[in-house]
Parts: sequence; C-alpha cells; structure tokens
Amino acid sequence: MSLAGAMRPARADAQFFTWQGTALGADASLTLAHTSAVAAQRIIDRAVAEVRRLEAIFSLHQPDSEIARLNRDGRITRPSQDMLVLLTEAKRFGELSNGAFDVTVQPLWNLYSAHFKRSPDATEGPTAADIRAAVALVDYRRIDINPLFVALDRKGMGVTLDGIAQGYITDKVADLLREQGIAHVLVDLGEARALGNHPEGRPWVIGLKDPQQPARVARSIDLANMSLATSGGYGTVFDARGRFHHLFDPRTGTSAAHHIGVSIVTPRATHADALSTSVYVSPASETERILRRHGNATAYVTYPDGTTRTFSA
Repeated sequence: MSLAGAMRPARADAQFFTWQGTALGADASLTLAHTSAVAAQRIIDRAVAEVRRLEAIFSLHQPDSEIARLNRDGRITRPSQDMLVLLTEAKRFGELSNGAFDVTVQPLWNLYSAHFKRSPDATEGPTAADIRAAVALVDYRRIDINPLFVALDRKGMGVTLDGIAQGYITDKVADLLREQGIAHVLVDLGEARALGNHPEGRPWVIGLKDPQQPARVARSIDLANMSLATSGGYGTVFDARGRFHHLFDPRTGTSAAHHIGVSIVTPRATHADALSTSVYVSPASETERILRRHGNATAYVTYPDGTTRTFSA
C-alpha cells in the first residue's frame, strides 16, 4: 500500500492523499483530501482493511472465502450479513432484469475457461451439448438464502458475485469514509463512487474507456454524490479474437453480443454494477425497461457498430 500527498491542496492547509492497490483482482484507488497525513493514513488503513475483510467473503480466488466454500460444498452455514445482503440484492436484480443478471453463471465461466485452456488457438467455443449442460445449472432462483444457511439446490451449481461485489465493496468503503467525516472522496474499487464534489468545488471526473480501443478514453463523466460502473466484454476474453468473453447471457449460455460497452451512473455503486451487467447482457430493446424499473439511472451504451446512445430514467 502506498500513500502520497498530491501537489494541489484542497485548501491552504490540506493535501490530496491517494492509495492505490487491488480489490477483487481489479485495480483500485482512493483519493481524499485531509489536513493531516497521519489521520489520512489511519482512515485509508481502515478502508483497506474493510476491502480485505470483504474479499475474504466474496473472492473466488481465496479458497477459504465464503463464496469459494459455497461453490465447493454447495452450502455454507451461518453466512455473514454481507453475504446475505448481497445475494438478496443479486436475486432482486435477477427479477428486475428478467433473468439477464444471474449470479449462478459460474458453470459457464468454468466451461469456457477449461475449453480455451485445453485449446488456446480454438476459433469456436464449447459444443452446443456442453453449453446446454452448463445452462441447466444456471438459475439464481435456486439459491436458498436464509440467516442459518445458504444452499445451492443442484450439484454442480456455482455462484460468482463479480458482477455486483465490486460495487458493494465500493459502497461499504464509501460509507465507512463518510462515517469518518470525509466529505470529499473518490472511491474507485473497480467501480467508482464519489462522495460530494471534488475539494476544488467541481465534480470528480471519470474517463470512460472506448470499448473498441480500451487503452483510449472515449468520454469523460462528471460525478458528485453518484456512482459509475462499466461492463465490457473486452475486460476478460477467452480467445485471441475476443469473440468469447465473460459476460454470458444466462439464457443461451453464450457471450452476450448486443453491446460492446455499457456504463451506468446511479447513486449506489452496488446498483450501478448490477445494472451495467443487466443492460449489457440484455437485448438493446430492453435497456429502457430495465432502467425504468430501477429508476434514477443513466446508461451510456456502445453498440457493436461503434454507435453510442444515452438513456436516462
């Protein structure tokens, strides 16, 4: 972890402080203004500790995390409150999106990952029969959630919260910082949330990647007391051409191709995260309906031909 003062002070006796690291495997950062380097370090240490606590619940890469144990055993007892809250939210977005958002798509990830690991130069995906078998294990409604246990009701089912957990962790950290009296902060833990304005009185500015050229910033978004999440198939691809990526349509078992980039602005990062996945995976005709069902959200959408459109609800 690194903490460094920026050159431009927020006020005469204050500095910007930035932490950079990772959260759930994604690049992460916090930027805040404070008059004391010692106090800023203490606050950021608490925020990072919260990230690590939540990773121990939601990370698929930690073998003893709650989600890893759920996928391994099909059941966990006495789930954490964070797991209960997030799984309940995930089910709500499953309903809101008519099943487009489904956290039980992990069998599809496992199928495609294994297929391209065996055949790195393959130009086609798994067989139709293998895809059908994986899709049969995908159904968020088959997660039993209660304070005593969480269980998957079919052997071979698996859960990934990667489409919502980064937003949830962002919200938890932002709320923690607000409780510490930090009124001007940008939390970017894979998804971004701005508390207040930038200390200089303007909004925080976030660049959106061009999904056709991810190294390029396509446009900038102003954030103040809002959150931003982006979904794009370019984030994780299985094949050299990028035809097969991690944003699966749970109804077909194939990588969604209706969009190439979706960014959502809404107050809570948890909701922005789930909405961006929901819109990306759904047919373009469903975008307005999904946004209306949620409310208070703006979508910046890029289609496969490179055209863009903005929706608000």
